[in-house]
Amino acid sequence: MSERNPHLRMPVTVFGAPPRDAAMAAILVHGRGQSPALMKEMIVDRSGRPDIAWFAPAAADNTWYPERFIEPVSRNEPRLSQALERLEALSRELLALGFPYESQVLVGFSQGACLCSEFVWRQDRRYGALVAFTGGLIGPPGMPRQTIPRHLRDMPVLLSTCAADPHVPLDSVQESARLFRTAGADVRLVVEPGCEHAIRDTEVAFANVALAHCAPQAD
Repeated sequence: MSERNPHLRMPVTVFGAPPRDAAMAAILVHGRGQSPALMKEMIVDRSGRPDIAWFAPAAADNTWYPERFIEPVSRNEPRLSQALERLEALSRELLALGFPYESQVLVGFSQGACLCSEFVWRQDRRYGALVAFTGGLIGPPGMPRQTIPRHLRDMPVLLSTCAADPHVPLDSVQESARLFRTAGADVRLVVEPGCEHAIRDTEVAFANVALAHCAPQAD
Protein backbone atom coordinates (compact mmCIF):
# COMPACT_ATOMS: atom_id res chain seq x y z
CA MET A 1 0.00 0.00 0.00
CA SER A 2 2.83 2.40 0.83
CA GLU A 3 4.00 2.81 -2.77
CA ARG A 4 0.46 3.70 -3.91
CA ASN A 5 -0.35 5.96 -0.96
CA PRO A 6 -0.53 9.58 -2.16
CA HIS A 7 -0.60 10.94 1.39
CA LEU A 8 2.90 9.59 2.01
CA ARG A 9 4.24 11.76 -0.80
CA MET A 10 2.99 14.95 0.83
CA PRO A 11 5.17 17.14 3.09
CA VAL A 12 5.05 17.53 6.86
CA THR A 13 5.37 21.07 8.24
CA VAL A 14 6.81 21.60 11.72
CA PHE A 15 5.63 24.49 13.89
CA GLY A 16 6.51 25.58 17.41
CA ALA A 17 9.50 24.31 19.35
CA PRO A 18 12.47 22.74 17.59
CA PRO A 19 12.06 18.97 18.04
CA ARG A 20 15.30 18.71 20.02
CA ASP A 21 13.97 21.21 22.59
CA ALA A 22 10.30 20.13 22.75
CA ALA A 23 8.68 18.53 25.78
CA MET A 24 6.33 16.62 23.51
CA ALA A 25 5.23 16.28 19.91
CA ALA A 26 1.77 16.91 18.48
CA ILE A 27 0.53 15.34 15.27
CA LEU A 28 -1.64 18.15 13.90
CA VAL A 29 -4.20 17.04 11.30
CA HIS A 30 -6.16 19.46 9.13
CA GLY A 31 -9.73 19.15 7.89
CA ARG A 32 -11.20 18.62 4.43
CA GLY A 33 -10.03 21.29 1.99
CA GLN A 34 -7.74 22.82 4.61
CA SER A 35 -4.00 22.99 5.17
CA PRO A 36 -1.27 22.84 7.83
CA ALA A 37 -0.98 26.63 7.62
CA LEU A 38 -4.60 27.02 8.67
CA MET A 39 -4.06 24.61 11.58
CA LYS A 40 -1.19 26.80 12.75
CA GLU A 41 -3.48 29.80 12.72
CA MET A 42 -6.39 28.05 14.42
CA ILE A 43 -4.52 26.03 17.05
CA VAL A 44 -0.76 26.53 17.33
CA ASP A 45 -0.87 30.33 17.47
CA ARG A 46 -3.67 30.25 20.06
CA SER A 47 -2.39 27.47 22.30
CA GLY A 48 0.35 29.32 24.14
CA ARG A 49 2.46 26.14 24.27
CA PRO A 50 5.99 26.98 23.06
CA ASP A 51 7.23 23.67 24.48
CA ILE A 52 5.40 21.60 21.84
CA ALA A 53 6.73 20.65 18.40
CA TRP A 54 3.71 20.50 16.10
CA PHE A 55 4.07 18.13 13.13
CA ALA A 56 1.40 18.86 10.52
CA PRO A 57 1.08 16.45 7.58
CA ALA A 58 -0.71 17.55 4.42
CA ALA A 59 -3.32 15.38 2.74
CA ALA A 60 -3.16 14.64 -0.97
CA ASP A 61 -5.65 16.95 -2.69
CA ASN A 62 -6.25 18.51 0.76
CA THR A 63 -8.61 15.65 1.66
CA TRP A 64 -7.90 12.57 3.76
CA TYR A 65 -10.82 10.46 2.53
CA PRO A 66 -13.64 11.17 0.05
CA GLU A 67 -16.99 10.76 1.86
CA ARG A 68 -18.44 11.99 5.16
CA PHE A 69 -17.11 10.25 8.26
CA ILE A 70 -20.55 8.81 9.08
CA GLU A 71 -20.78 6.88 5.80
CA PRO A 72 -20.06 3.12 5.78
CA VAL A 73 -16.33 2.66 6.22
CA SER A 74 -16.02 0.86 2.90
CA ARG A 75 -17.08 4.02 1.04
CA ASN A 76 -13.99 5.82 2.30
CA GLU A 77 -11.55 3.12 1.27
CA PRO A 78 -8.80 2.89 0.23
CA ARG A 79 -8.10 6.51 1.18
CA LEU A 80 -9.06 6.01 4.83
CA SER A 81 -6.53 3.22 5.29
CA GLN A 82 -3.96 5.29 3.43
CA ALA A 83 -4.61 8.27 5.73
CA LEU A 84 -4.25 6.07 8.81
CA GLU A 85 -1.02 4.71 7.36
CA ARG A 86 0.22 8.30 6.99
CA LEU A 87 -0.33 8.99 10.67
CA GLU A 88 1.31 5.71 11.63
CA ALA A 89 4.39 6.52 9.54
CA LEU A 90 4.65 9.96 11.10
CA SER A 91 4.21 8.58 14.61
CA ARG A 92 7.05 6.15 14.04
CA GLU A 93 9.23 8.98 12.74
CA LEU A 94 8.55 10.90 15.95
CA LEU A 95 9.51 7.82 17.95
CA ALA A 96 12.83 7.76 16.10
CA LEU A 97 13.30 11.44 16.96
CA GLY A 98 13.08 10.61 20.66
CA PHE A 99 9.38 11.10 21.38
CA PRO A 100 7.89 7.96 22.96
CA TYR A 101 4.28 7.33 22.09
CA GLU A 102 3.22 8.62 25.53
CA SER A 103 4.81 11.97 24.59
CA GLN A 104 2.91 12.20 21.31
CA VAL A 105 -0.54 13.76 21.14
CA LEU A 106 -3.04 13.67 18.29
CA VAL A 107 -4.78 16.97 17.52
CA GLY A 108 -7.22 17.43 14.65
CA PHE A 109 -10.09 19.53 13.36
CA SER A 110 -13.17 18.30 11.50
CA GLN A 111 -12.08 15.55 9.06
CA GLY A 112 -8.70 15.62 10.79
CA ALA A 113 -10.37 15.17 14.18
CA CYS A 114 -12.22 12.13 12.88
CA LEU A 115 -9.00 10.67 11.47
CA CYS A 116 -7.13 11.24 14.74
CA SER A 117 -9.96 9.67 16.75
CA GLU A 118 -10.04 6.58 14.57
CA PHE A 119 -6.25 6.29 14.60
CA VAL A 120 -6.00 6.42 18.38
CA TRP A 121 -8.84 3.91 18.75
CA ARG A 122 -7.28 1.38 16.36
CA GLN A 123 -3.68 1.51 17.62
CA ASP A 124 -2.54 -1.01 20.19
CA ARG A 125 -0.61 1.60 22.14
CA ARG A 126 -1.10 4.50 24.52
CA TYR A 127 -0.69 8.08 23.32
CA GLY A 128 -0.35 11.16 25.46
CA ALA A 129 -3.76 12.59 24.55
CA LEU A 130 -6.38 12.96 21.84
CA VAL A 131 -7.80 16.40 21.07
CA ALA A 132 -10.62 16.18 18.52
CA PHE A 133 -12.10 19.54 17.57
CA THR A 134 -15.49 18.83 15.90
CA GLY A 135 -15.09 15.18 15.02
CA GLY A 136 -15.47 11.62 16.23
CA LEU A 137 -14.91 7.99 15.37
CA ILE A 138 -15.38 7.05 11.72
CA GLY A 139 -18.35 4.97 10.67
CA PRO A 140 -22.14 5.11 10.61
CA PRO A 141 -24.10 5.68 13.82
CA GLY A 142 -24.36 2.54 15.93
CA MET A 143 -21.69 0.68 13.95
CA PRO A 144 -20.65 -2.39 15.97
CA ARG A 145 -17.14 -2.24 17.34
CA GLN A 146 -16.19 -5.74 18.36
CA THR A 147 -13.05 -4.82 20.25
CA ILE A 148 -12.88 -2.25 23.04
CA PRO A 149 -9.20 -1.23 23.31
CA ARG A 150 -7.57 -1.49 26.73
CA HIS A 151 -4.67 0.85 26.07
CA LEU A 152 -6.91 3.93 26.32
CA ARG A 153 -7.45 3.65 30.07
CA ASP A 154 -7.00 7.07 31.75
CA MET A 155 -5.78 8.68 28.51
CA PRO A 156 -6.97 12.31 28.21
CA VAL A 157 -9.51 12.65 25.41
CA LEU A 158 -11.17 15.93 24.45
CA LEU A 159 -14.11 15.86 22.05
CA SER A 160 -15.51 19.31 21.36
CA THR A 161 -18.09 20.66 18.96
CA CYS A 162 -21.05 23.03 18.72
CA ALA A 163 -24.66 22.05 19.23
CA ALA A 164 -25.70 22.41 15.59
CA ASP A 165 -22.55 21.99 13.52
CA PRO A 166 -23.52 21.82 9.81
CA HIS A 167 -21.03 19.05 8.97
CA VAL A 168 -20.62 16.90 12.09
CA PRO A 169 -23.75 15.53 13.81
CA LEU A 170 -23.74 16.06 17.55
CA ASP A 171 -25.06 12.52 18.09
CA SER A 172 -21.93 11.09 16.47
CA VAL A 173 -19.62 13.09 18.71
CA GLN A 174 -21.61 12.03 21.77
CA GLU A 175 -21.50 8.38 20.68
CA SER A 176 -17.73 8.63 20.27
CA ALA A 177 -17.45 10.07 23.78
CA ARG A 178 -19.44 7.13 25.15
CA LEU A 179 -17.21 4.64 23.36
CA PHE A 180 -14.00 6.23 24.60
CA ARG A 181 -15.44 6.25 28.14
CA THR A 182 -16.29 2.57 27.78
CA ALA A 183 -12.62 1.99 26.93
CA GLY A 184 -11.62 3.76 30.16
CA ALA A 185 -10.34 7.01 28.68
CA ASP A 186 -10.52 10.24 30.68
CA VAL A 187 -13.05 11.93 28.40
CA ARG A 188 -14.20 15.52 28.37
CA LEU A 189 -17.07 16.30 26.00
CA VAL A 190 -17.53 20.01 25.28
CA VAL A 191 -20.63 21.18 23.38
CA GLU A 192 -20.72 24.88 22.66
CA PRO A 193 -23.86 26.74 21.55
CA GLY A 194 -24.28 27.81 17.95
CA CYS A 195 -23.58 26.31 14.56
CA GLU A 196 -20.25 27.75 13.42
CA HIS A 197 -17.86 25.15 11.99
CA ALA A 198 -14.79 26.50 13.77
CA ILE A 199 -12.63 26.21 16.89
CA ARG A 200 -13.75 28.50 19.69
CA ASP A 201 -11.48 30.01 22.35
CA THR A 202 -13.17 27.92 25.04
CA GLU A 203 -12.26 24.75 23.15
CA VAL A 204 -8.62 25.82 22.91
CA ALA A 205 -8.64 26.38 26.68
CA PHE A 206 -10.04 22.88 27.29
CA ALA A 207 -7.40 21.47 24.91
CA ASN A 208 -4.66 23.11 26.96
CA VAL A 209 -6.03 21.40 30.07
CA ALA A 210 -5.83 18.03 28.32
CA LEU A 211 -2.31 18.72 27.06
CA ALA A 212 -1.19 19.81 30.53
CA HIS A 213 -1.66 16.20 31.68
CA CYS A 214 0.95 15.05 29.17
CA ALA A 215 3.90 17.38 29.71
CA PRO A 216 4.74 20.29 32.02
CA GLN A 217 4.03 23.81 30.82
CA ALA A 218 7.06 25.71 29.61
CA ASP A 219 8.38 28.37 31.98
